[in-house]
Amino acid sequence: MIVEPNRAAVAGPPRNRVLRADARLTLPLALGGAWIAPLIGALTIGFVLIGAGNLELGPADARLGLAAGEPFGPIGQVYGRYAPELWPAKVALSRLAGRFGELGDALPGIVLWPSALAAAAIGWILARRAVQELGTRCGVLVGLAWLGSLGVIDHSGGIGLDFLPGLAVVAAIDRLLSKGSDWAAGAWTALAFLAGGWPPVVVVLLAVLVLGRREAGYSARLLVPTVSAAAVWTAWALVAATPEALAAALALPFTLRPDWFLAPKLLGLGLPFGPFALLAWSSSIRGGWSPRGRLLVKGWAQAAIACLVVGTVVPGISQAARIPALAGMMLAAGTVLDSAWTGTLARGPRRAFLAMAFGLSLLWLMTLVYGEYLWLLVFSYYRPVGIAAAVLAIPLLALTWLGVEEGSSRRAAVAMLLLAASLKLVHWGYYVPEWNYRHGQGPWGRAIGQWVLPNWTVHTLHEWPSELAFATGRPVRQLRTPMHLAYPENGESRHVLLLESEFENWPELAPRLLKVARFTDADGGVRILARTPGTLVTPAGAILPRKAEE
Repeated sequence: MIVEPNRAAVAGPPRNRVLRADARLTLPLALGGAWIAPLIGALTIGFVLIGAGNLELGPADARLGLAAGEPFGPIGQVYGRYAPELWPAKVALSRLAGRFGELGDALPGIVLWPSALAAAAIGWILARRAVQELGTRCGVLVGLAWLGSLGVIDHSGGIGLDFLPGLAVVAAIDRLLSKGSDWAAGAWTALAFLAGGWPPVVVVLLAVLVLGRREAGYSARLLVPTVSAAAVWTAWALVAATPEALAAALALPFTLRPDWFLAPKLLGLGLPFGPFALLAWSSSIRGGWSPRGRLLVKGWAQAAIACLVVGTVVPGISQAARIPALAGMMLAAGTVLDSAWTGTLARGPRRAFLAMAFGLSLLWLMTLVYGEYLWLLVFSYYRPVGIAAAVLAIPLLALTWLGVEEGSSRRAAVAMLLLAASLKLVHWGYYVPEWNYRHGQGPWGRAIGQWVLPNWTVHTLHEWPSELAFATGRPVRQLRTPMHLAYPENGESRHVLLLESEFENWPELAPRLLKVARFTDADGGVRILARTPGTLVTPAGAILPRKAEE
């Protein structure tokens, strides 16, 4: 006889289901592999690509934009002179971006879009490797930490992050950690040299040293492509440029000073997720990593710390060390967010996580109070931004408060996501247009450029701000003396941009000038655009008669 077991006895007495008012928030984040790429793509579009080319260029970016309109060579040219900080790979990418529009239009996107795409590619590299070694959820959160950071949202040269050579350095280190010193790692290191000179190569070789792994050591496959690229570039520079320009490009990093405030700068650029990287030392976080994941995080931590130390104390290395140091910080921050989401943080790290989240939310609230006053009452133009920021602030503050009150690190993690979205909103909707209006040289440069025919050179006697020269959309050449304006003698009219005092005291021996237009900038400074008598040739080849000179 077969006896059926008493299922009720085995299962135990029935449980009474009680709805509790203090039940914790449960938000599952279970993603299949098919959702990884669309989700990372959505984060990339939302945090980086929307408005990627809207910001008016600053001095450093404008010099790159000017070089994109000059003849291509081993060293970029600005005002007709070699600029030792502009290496060929960066200039080539800006020239390629200019193919999608006209370089003469002086669009900031020819500089900002390559930087934005490089920043997005770094996020994809970090997220993909974290998905492979630490799991899908952790990989997505690593991508969120990188793409949602303040430095990546801005991605302009004014913040001190150079994403183009940084992409090559990050890709080389990622290859060292995953495949060792192979030809791909050597190719990325060679590209780093062509994009930023020898400092990025030093950073990669430093990473090889601090990793201390046999498969990621110095090898011919790593060094041969780099040495070959350096040799080809040197020969190219000697033929197409001058030995003085080559020496200036190689010696430029030695003229820089140590960057003693590199660490706080990176913490600021990593907001709002960067400070959480300090909690990655917790055993409750490290305990959830797989052996390969532990090697990945450890390797990036070693490389980031080495870059931070060397970039702080060694002159000339800071610029190249910032991106890999920030990448290591964001990878560690993503693992902390993963532990916060799953609720596996120990008591001490959980309290520290909640304290950081509460402090960041409180700092944002104080900033928002003043911002709402500007957006809603002072500048009605930004009223939609103010309303959207206020709407986002309500769940942000509520989740932060509930997270601290109930000890829920998951609620605090969601609040930090809303804080990152708020930073993107304010940067895109308020900071960029205000910067363009108050500090950008674009309107003044475009006003000058509309008086000059396309591809017609504008001459100066001193070096104008590079962002002003770029916004004109015309080639700019600096003269040694006013008398040089007469050469070569071909009967063509030449335009010259002068200060009002320079125009009023124009030497009698110099070519005669005809005033074309007078411009007054926001500070009351006067600029005079003038030209010499002569013929003007339009792009279609028609010659404007001299009777139009007056």
